[in-house]
Amino acid sequence: KLSPSPVADGKDEGVVEEIYCSVDVDAVVRDCEAQKAKANESFVAGEYAQAVLLYTLVMDRCAELPDSDETDKIMAEAQTKKVSSSKNATPPMKQLFPRHVILSNRSASFLKLGEHEKALKDAEQAVALDPTYVKAAFRKGLALHAMGRYQDAVPALGAAHTIEPKNKQIKQALQFAEVRLQQ
Repeated sequence: KLSPSPVADGKDEGVVEEIYCSVDVDAVVRDCEAQKAKANESFVAGEYAQAVLLYTLVMDRCAELPDSDETDKIMAEAQTKKVSSSKNATPPMKQLFPRHVILSNRSASFLKLGEHEKALKDAEQAVALDPTYVKAAFRKGLALHAMGRYQDAVPALGAAHTIEPKNKQIKQALQFAEVRLQQ
């Protein structure tokens, strides 16, 4: 806070205030990056429960960032309304740290653990934060497929295919879901 500055006639014109962020954003982001790297290592090593824990710690640390109120609101809305993925979707929210990547990675970990509902929730929140992030859209479709919800999986996988039409994994998963839907 700056002190009042006198003007020519000796009266105080007013107080000029500077707003300081009480959080060291760079330090929080560095911590998040370090935890994300550890979580990714756990995932690659097949330690999916450990990866879930570490990704959760990253999300908890992200809550300290100044943009957390807005991201929390978007993630909560993802649970109450359908958010679709697409190249032409609303542009992703500018985040201080890419929470959509963490949520998508945690979704992949939950899928490996057979926790399909949790995987779906994380994937839906990731899609809400960045509808153009293909991995989130794909994992949403995979979670729905794993739950036997082929009617929902087909459009979710179709959205992922729209974002990245040359991706063979997405195309195969979409075809498989379409076959299951016909049965």
